[in-house]
Amino acid sequence: MAFSRLCETDTCTVYPGDVRILKLSFAIWLIDDYTEGKPVGGIRVEIKDTGKKAFRNLSGYYCFTGLEAGSYTVSIKPELYFPEEIIADMLAFSDPKNPVVEVNGKPEIALKPNPGYPFPASATLVRGLIESGSGKPVAGLRVRVKGKDIENLTDSRGEFVLYFKNLVKTEEVILIINGEPDEHSITVEEGKTVTAKKILIQ
Repeated sequence: MAFSRLCETDTCTVYPGDVRILKLSFAIWLIDDYTEGKPVGGIRVEIKDTGKKAFRNLSGYYCFTGLEAGSYTVSIKPELYFPEEIIADMLAFSDPKNPVVEVNGKPEIALKPNPGYPFPASATLVRGLIESGSGKPVAGLRVRVKGKDIENLTDSRGEFVLYFKNLVKTEEVILIINGEPDEHSITVEEGKTVTAKKILIQ
């Protein structure tokens, strides 16, 4: 493998022009769930508990090398998306010569934008805040749209953002909070951001 820029790992540092022979253990391909393209912002990918970091190759894959055959929990910590944890089982690759981690049968991991993500001005969004009865933000709640494959989580401030890709003009939607429907409907308008009424849960 030839390197075009400085690359540091846990075991070595290589410089532009260096060539090293590395045995690929597995690779991870990340996509932006909103754009379906490459993610933006900083992303840290490492093996949980050991802290061994992946390096990103010129194609954009996050690669791990020199691992013993086995199963590993990989932690993905992005700046503008919600974190993910996945299991990489090196003995379960459908093609050992192409060891790319699959999730739900797809060779990619889709990262969900968090409320700080730089959506374009033309995006169709619903933003909101969920608090407990005592007024504290509730993190990690799953928020989805009834009858649609649209969902996301609340962040540490209790904020959430839902994004609509194929909305035509306006539509009334009901939010489902951790499996329970909210009693208020929301009018979503194409190309606009709607702020939901503050949601309180017990």
